[in-house]
Amino acid sequence: MEISRRHHVIRPRAASRHAWSYRIVLALVVALVVSVAFWAAAASALEQPRTFSLLEVDATEAPLGDFTFDRAPAPGDQFTETNVLYRSTGAKSEGARVGRDRVLLTFVTGFGAKFTHRATILATGQIYLPDGTLLAMGYGNIPADGPHRFKLPIIGGTGVYANARGYMTTQGLGNGHTPRTRLDFHLLP
Repeated sequence: MEISRRHHVIRPRAASRHAWSYRIVLALVVALVVSVAFWAAAASALEQPRTFSLLEVDATEAPLGDFTFDRAPAPGDQFTETNVLYRSTGAKSEGARVGRDRVLLTFVTGFGAKFTHRATILATGQIYLPDGTLLAMGYGNIPADGPHRFKLPIIGGTGVYANARGYMTTQGLGNGHTPRTRLDFHLLP
């Protein structure tokens, strides 16, 4: 190190500056390698976009907490559904059974005491299929009378759907009181 006698400034030597430059470059290279490793781990297992439709048939519903289906749902009420999934062959017919789903529905707003308003729900669904699972989560609006229709983002998956992204559309069939729902999946690689 050189010390300037006039200004009492300590200046590093050239070799010292070179060592610091080397350390900075090395740190940047390590950061780049680590970030690429994380990006690769987060990539979808799908190699091309995939779309398919399923028919969901209600199997069981179970209320949670104080909600027991004896009144109109209010904000905060929750229930779960376990449904059977079939390959979709049309609006009302069932194809081969391909899986099941488990759904947690949380009411953000209710229908009103006399079912006069649309309700907003937060839906979280795990879809179990032969090649893996999908996880969908998002908000939707359900009319008090009549079929529902809304989109939910796909936020992940396992197996061939590992790190899946995209969306699914859920559409109640019939008059809104039938236990059948069409699920249309739009997955991206």
